[in-house]
Amino acid sequence: MDKLDALSQFASFGKKREQAVAVIVNTADDQGAIYTLTKATFCNVLERVLSNEIDIDELELWASVLESRQDIDESAVEGAIFALSNAEQMGELNKETLITLLALIK
Repeated sequence: MDKLDALSQFASFGKKREQAVAVIVNTADDQGAIYTLTKATFCNVLERVLSNEIDIDELELWASVLESRQDIDESAVEGAIFALSNAEQMGELNKETLITLLALIK
């Protein structure tokens, strides 16, 4: 798995997410490859949280990592990523909040 594949797996909560984390941790985030997080991928992750496929508690950490990486372009959903990664400032993460956020993004 190369770095771009790893970023894609992480950002989409892919089946190889654990392996992707190992690749990402062991690769500098300034080596040229940039993954672009799309609205569609972001919405898919939120929908999977709402269907209980992904634990809501993992979402804040996921968003924090996306926001902090130089090699992930999350500008298409930047405000939503900020809201998710700063729950203490933006309010508690719950399904109602995610439904509202999903509707705003779509």
